[in-house]
Amino acid sequence: MTGSTAFQRARGKPYAETFRCPGGALCLDFCNSGQNARGPSGNEWIAGFSDLIDWLEAAGAITGGQAARQRRAAAASPRAATQVWSRAIKFREALFRVLNARAEGGTVAREDLSYIETEHARAASFARLSWTGEGYRWSLDPSAAALEAAMQPLVESAVSLLTSAKIERLRRCGNSTCYWLFIDETKNHSRRWCEMASCGNIVKVRRHREKARRAAH
Repeated sequence: MTGSTAFQRARGKPYAETFRCPGGALCLDFCNSGQNARGPSGNEWIAGFSDLIDWLEAAGAITGGQAARQRRAAAASPRAATQVWSRAIKFREALFRVLNARAEGGTVAREDLSYIETEHARAASFARLSWTGEGYRWSLDPSAAALEAAMQPLVESAVSLLTSAKIERLRRCGNSTCYWLFIDETKNHSRRWCEMASCGNIVKVRRHREKARRAAH
């Protein structure tokens, strides 16, 4: 599914921003859903299990039938659904710290890698090999009904990125207050911003004001 299609499906939701400015991988879009939660407002865009399922469906990571099955399971076991949502958010933040450290040239915490490994092992039972036309890939078992099956597409995308050559093109937005992660697909590896129209302009204006302030003194 393209970012524009996902954005249309999620329009009106706070997390729609993750599709308006896609990162280049499902796991990156999921990491970017924590943009506001990591900022001063602390607002969580994916505020519960229902938001998680809506987001996954909008992203094309699960089908409408799988989403409906997950919603029925959540209605029957709301406490268990909340626990899966909490795991998903914990996984997102562990993954963000790993990817952010990689993008910024920092040290990756073994604790975070261990948590990703743990979730990968738990998600494996819900994965099946499916033919894409070019090769096989792991995907969510269409018959999976357990609530924690919702983790599988996220974990699979994360491990696929972490173990691929694409990790060399991982970037974080050049605005220090923006946490957006993306794969730099430019030919000369020159992309610096989540969006030039937002963070790119913000930083340019900030630099212009600083230069003018220094000149005045």
